[in-house]
Amino acid sequence: MLTRCYRLLMCATAASVLPGFGSARLGAQVFQVQAGGSSLFQGYGGVVNMWGNGFEASLGIGYLDGLRVGASARRLMGGRDTLRVGNDLLPFDLATDVFSGGGTVFAQGASYQMRRGRTQLWTFGGASAIAQAAPYFSAQTPSRAMFYSRAKHDVNRTFSLEGHAVFTERQSVIASAVWRPTIGVRSAASAGLGSNSPYGAIALEADRRTWEAKVAVVGLGNRFRRTSVPMPMQTELERENALLMWKPYEGWSLGVGRQHFRQDSAFQGIARRAALNQVTATARVAQTTLSTGVLVSEAGSHPNISSYLTARREITGRLQSELYLLQVWRPIPAKNTTPVLILRELISPQFSLLQSITWDQGRTSVAFGGTINAGLSSLSLDYQVAHSPYLTQDPFVQSMGVNARVYIAGFNLSVGSFVTPDGRIHYSAQGSRFAYRGASSGGNGWNDGTKISDYVVLGRVEDEAGNPIDGASLEIGTDAVYTDSRGRFFVRKPGTRSVPLRVVLDDFLAPGNFEVVRAPATVTPEREGTATPVVIVVKRVPQRSSPAGASIR
Repeated sequence: MLTRCYRLLMCATAASVLPGFGSARLGAQVFQVQAGGSSLFQGYGGVVNMWGNGFEASLGIGYLDGLRVGASARRLMGGRDTLRVGNDLLPFDLATDVFSGGGTVFAQGASYQMRRGRTQLWTFGGASAIAQAAPYFSAQTPSRAMFYSRAKHDVNRTFSLEGHAVFTERQSVIASAVWRPTIGVRSAASAGLGSNSPYGAIALEADRRTWEAKVAVVGLGNRFRRTSVPMPMQTELERENALLMWKPYEGWSLGVGRQHFRQDSAFQGIARRAALNQVTATARVAQTTLSTGVLVSEAGSHPNISSYLTARREITGRLQSELYLLQVWRPIPAKNTTPVLILRELISPQFSLLQSITWDQGRTSVAFGGTINAGLSSLSLDYQVAHSPYLTQDPFVQSMGVNARVYIAGFNLSVGSFVTPDGRIHYSAQGSRFAYRGASSGGNGWNDGTKISDYVVLGRVEDEAGNPIDGASLEIGTDAVYTDSRGRFFVRKPGTRSVPLRVVLDDFLAPGNFEVVRAPATVTPEREGTATPVVIVVKRVPQRSSPAGASIR
């Protein structure tokens, strides 16, 4: 009954919103077709995206344990307000999440984002959703009625208040206060209820020239979840957590850390709780970079002690060597040392080769890789190693990472690999193509008699981990542009004259505070179909890092 009523409500809402989309100039419409699949979710699907002057819409279809369909639409409602209907992802990140990226609530309904002076408000009404995902496509099934609200108010330049609320079967209300006494120093406190269970946390983050520090003390109730509705792969910190890094000279560092994790995720067969203590050091001696670390982890009641040593050195201007020594000291039956030798040879600026030689328990294995860069197309096969505290027998996860991107006749095709906290390697593949309504060239669209410019500036705004930033605000010349739900932006220009680009941090629709990591000061419009995407990188304040473990590289 809930699903039927919800669908009727959504049809009525969409009927009232979509006519407003039609008022946008047709010549400004941009279409993109994307498709892909992932071995993690066993899902495959595709989506058609459309966006133009102040609006965005998408329609997707895929196979995720059956045929699934999903749709969403978003429109700027004047000024800085945004109305969205259909599938939605609602953030639930707290100011005290200095080590992790918080969480996301799957939902279907209608949401409204607004900003008035120093106050931001995001409200949603509809239903929580059970989601299944593949690259570019998420199938969601409404499960229970839900109301969501997120508010933020900047009291002054150094102090702000935030709050999250989710009202459904069990309630979640958590408030936070943030204080930034000086540049590079940030403290926060959070308190409230998550799924009717208590939550409290205090956190401090400092980033100075010679040292960095992240500290968080978190208390969770036994039944705490950020919300009682489905959220993907939740991992929470609990108890005391600290990561301290001393950087006396360039290329030299000494770090110590202690973290406690509690996971409530889709990964089965691993412990609910894990702890990680680490001591790491890096030094550059005689043109050789040395890194070492001792990692003591415990998942459930199973402890692990391991260590690593790496040495990197350029033998010649075109040949670089890397040596890894991975040691598992405890548990005793798993004690072993794994040497790994990596040789990288630079053939040309566009082409390099890699050879990996691994000695493991008396067996030798050889793997080959390298990189090829040819304009918009690239291929990379590279050695990767990471430490997961959930894997107590052998916490080092070694893999040959695959990243490929091919641009053929207007299609962008890409393949990638990734490692999950349970140590498994998964792969994803996707493809996309743009089409422009009113394009006069005919190569990527169709002509409706409207003459528009062939020159465009397009790109993507993402964080340091490569995640897209939805609602990022940019000024490209005299045009104000907001990114869509996948971090993309697009604007047409009358010619190839360079124009200034500015990231307008104060106007971001995305929740949270951001700083610019990398962005060009100017951009040059290029002919559509061959335009090189501009990549802008920002970071949240505080900067996030993955809670899954320690990355060796």
